[in-house]
Amino acid sequence: MVHSKHVHLTRRERQIMDVLYAQEEASAGDIQRLIPDSPSYSAVRALLRKLIDKGHIEFRADGARYLYRPLLPKADAKDSAITRLVNTFFDGSKASAVVNLLGDENGSLSADDIRAIEAQLEKLKPTTDKKR
Repeated sequence: MVHSKHVHLTRRERQIMDVLYAQEEASAGDIQRLIPDSPSYSAVRALLRKLIDKGHIEFRADGARYLYRPLLPKADAKDSAITRLVNTFFDGSKASAVVNLLGDENGSLSADDIRAIEAQLEKLKPTTDKKR
């Protein structure tokens, strides 16, 4: 069974999932090299087995090695990660998260960035607000 969200993952399991989403597919050795302060190769393999058992990843043989990849589509994982970030660090406030992501008032956003953000915000406004 594939879990729809990445809940109940340990820190190491989440690090492995991050590598797999960034790489799309990776061997245990690749994963070990790419996670911070990496555990032993055998520990990475054990974590991969747990992620398979939890239904988060699958693997395929590529010669003598196995390549692992996530089962949950990247877009779904992104939505889950953003929700977790907003709930954990911004008390569920999307507005606070957006303001924090935009940065300071010292012009860290280009004029093109601002126009793109304004266009997206305009699309999000309720239709009653657009008529004003």
